[in-house]
Formats: sequence, C-alpha cells, structure tokens
Amino acid sequence: MTVPADGIERLIYFVDARIAQLNLSKEEVARRGGPNRDTLAKIRDRKNSRTPSVETLLRLDQTVGWHPGSSAVTLLGGRPLSLNAVGAGVGRPPKQNPPVPVTAGEIQRRLAEQLHDEIGRLQNTRDALDTRIAALRTVYERFVAEMVGLDHVADYQVSYKASAARRSGGRRPSAAI
Repeated sequence: MTVPADGIERLIYFVDARIAQLNLSKEEVARRGGPNRDTLAKIRDRKNSRTPSVETLLRLDQTVGWHPGSSAVTLLGGRPLSLNAVGAGVGRPPKQNPPVPVTAGEIQRRLAEQLHDEIGRLQNTRDALDTRIAALRTVYERFVAEMVGLDHVADYQVSYKASAARRSGGRRPSAAI
C-alpha cells in the first residue's frame, strides 16, 4: 500500500504501522489514552472527517510514543518522530537536560506557519501557470493571425472562446484570447 500524501488517511496509516510495530492490542491502545476500539475504523469509513483537535493529536502522540506534535506533522505530509529516536545520535553524549514538552499553542503556531508556507508555494505555482498560459495565448494568437486568409479561422476562434469560458466556470480568464 502506498503512503497517502497527507490528511487523516496518512495519519491513520502511520498510527496503524506504529501500533503494529509496538505490537499493541486495541485494548492496550485505549488503556493508554488512545482512540477507543472503533474510533479509527469509524474515521476510515467517513470520507470527510473533521481534522482532530490539537489535544486529540497530542494524546495520540503520547499513546503511540511519538514526539509531541508528530501527529500534526503527519497530517500535513511529514513523518512522525518516535520518542526513542529523539537525541539518539550515534557517538553523541546523552543530553543533560530533558527535552521541553511542546505546548498546544506552539503546535498551533507551527501548523499555521506550515499552512501559510503551503499557500505561498501554491500561489507561486499558480503564478507560474498564469505566465505559461499567457505565453501559450501569445503563440496561439500569432498562429491564428497567420491563418487569417482561411474562412474557418473566425469560426474556430468563436468556438474556442466559448469553450474556454465553459472550462473556466464562468470566471474571466487571466488574459484575453
């Protein structure tokens, strides 16, 4: 099975893998404060599940032995970090100070920052597509201009504009044809 890119399906994938890795029964997971026996199955069956709350995600991290915030990172496409992996570098002396727990506020701040960054990346992608579309329109207009002597060109332009309007869902294209 391929790993889902993001969302609740990705989180469930990694939670299932971690539960199997730890060889935990459903009862043991529930006893540790994790989802009760049928919660994950119910979440899987719903196609439009709500995103779990920060408190739920932190409780899940604790239940499966992940570093606080790992569930949230996993929802956004990252990978969970096991508590026993934190500071487990080869040849490094053990840390003198225990790690400071991540607060719910810090997790919310990090999530907001990651969402903002993703919006920026998508905006850049959209801008690049707009530039490419504008360049293709220029090529199209030059090509059609060379065909002016042909009778069917005007009919084609009208049908193309109508088709483009239907594809854009009634919104105005970023550059006129």
